Amino acid sequence: MGANSITEAGMFGSVDDEGEIAGRPIAREMCGGFLGFEEFSSMSDASKKDHSLDMKNQLLTSLDNGRVQKAMRNGWVRYTTRYTIWAGTQPARFELDSGLDRRFFIIDIEMTPEKERQYKLAQHRQANMGVEERTELANLNIEIKTWIRQRMEQAVANPPTGIIFDDDIMEWIDRPDVRSFEADLFRRLCIGYAMMQPVYRGGQPLIIRLDDTLRAILNQSLEMRRRVMDADLELIRSAFWMKDISKSMLLKEISRMITGGDYQSAKRWLIENLEGQSWYEEVEPSVKRRGRKGVICRFGPSSTESPAIDWGVKKNG
Repeated sequence: MGANSITEAGMFGSVDDEGEIAGRPIAREMCGGFLGFEEFSSMSDASKKDHSLDMKNQLLTSLDNGRVQKAMRNGWVRYTTRYTIWAGTQPARFELDSGLDRRFFIIDIEMTPEKERQYKLAQHRQANMGVEERTELANLNIEIKTWIRQRMEQAVANPPTGIIFDDDIMEWIDRPDVRSFEADLFRRLCIGYAMMQPVYRGGQPLIIRLDDTLRAILNQSLEMRRRVMDADLELIRSAFWMKDISKSMLLKEISRMITGGDYQSAKRWLIENLEGQSWYEEVEPSVKRRGRKGVICRFGPSSTESPAIDWGVKKNG
């Protein structure tokens, strides 16, 4: 999907005068498939136009639970969809408000000079590929698609009775560099890995174990995610390190540097990214003055130790 080539109706559908779903909505057509955006800004731009104001909500919901459901004047648009989005252009700067990034796996390709050279060599080899090799690759592509379709049919005909994660997966997710809202994302990756194993046994719990391959996949995914998604966080941290700044001024700077002038998005960004960091603190000025005190945001090593909180334990008195 290129720039300016998507609308809410085209993506998720609408209904005709008889109440039937009109056209061929992409989310339904791509069920079980991959939808690639060369410029994801086309989706962001469309969500701001009058004809696609519900684009954001439909996108978040369908990516989260695989369902499209919206009420229209002549009827309902309802169907199940399982599609995966591949998107380019600065993943850390998507402008569909908070919540979108936690549904994405981030692939960060650092094009070093050596990788550039290998890419050019691969292009050269592809250009000179003979008919026999092209036929072999085409047959392999058909085999992969056939295998995936058969596995999907097996899972639908004889689904697992439940899902059990072993303790090693919980230990991996419990690491401090995995955010709480990202935990379910990585659990989904574990489920996908288990479902793609050579042998499938339905009608019983799907037991997911953390083997060496899955651990490597999780570690690499987390590393790429932190490198891309925390780029803005590091920008703010380095810009204001060892400084005190008013919260109103900080929000203006976040709006200018990160959220494209959207002040409300800057507020959400601050809550989701700065609050809870050991090097960030909000304090009220001790100087007494008339009117509103305001809040001072302090960047630097923590000056106080917070008492440990024993969550879930009821205290008497």
